[in-house]
Amino acid sequence: MILFMVRLRPIPFPSPTSDTTITAIDTPTVTVINPQKGPENAKITIVTFGDFQCVSCRDLAVTLDSLLKTYPNDIRIVWKDFPNESIHPFAAPASIAAACAGEQNAFWDYHDELYRRQTYLSQEQFALIAKDLSLNEKSFASCFDDSETLPKVRRDFEEGLALNLTATPTIFIGNDRTVGAVSLDELDAKIRELLSK
Repeated sequence: MILFMVRLRPIPFPSPTSDTTITAIDTPTVTVINPQKGPENAKITIVTFGDFQCVSCRDLAVTLDSLLKTYPNDIRIVWKDFPNESIHPFAAPASIAAACAGEQNAFWDYHDELYRRQTYLSQEQFALIAKDLSLNEKSFASCFDDSETLPKVRRDFEEGLALNLTATPTIFIGNDRTVGAVSLDELDAKIRELLSK
């Protein structure tokens, strides 16, 4: 059995008042390191900035899965990490863990499990999810314990600051930004409108 060391201090992320220089941008970037599902050549790309302890983010994940089933050839979902450590103590470690699962091509399965177990997330759950998903537990533990994926998570977070994000979830459909909870009907109408153009 693999045991994780308990992280006793927060994972350092820049804040808007830190010395980190953040250059403002209008739209998010999408690169090969960002977890994606849906066709690469989809007509519509939805970029979502989320936090694994955010209830509205969990609800949005369900909504986006429904949209992807409805429009499997037309939309692509891209994930970006924006953990809010000030109110969600396990959000940043969850992002690191999900990215470690991504190293084993299991990001989305791990993402879904984090949201399923959201109400009882803990340090121990990260290892249990890896085990339940039949990941290579030794590789996962090494990646997580050494915070190997922290630079990727931090890069997403800094991009969120550059976009002046104020809450999660925040989604971008092209240049259109939506903050907070959004219903399936609202998103479906938006997708239909864009596809009709």
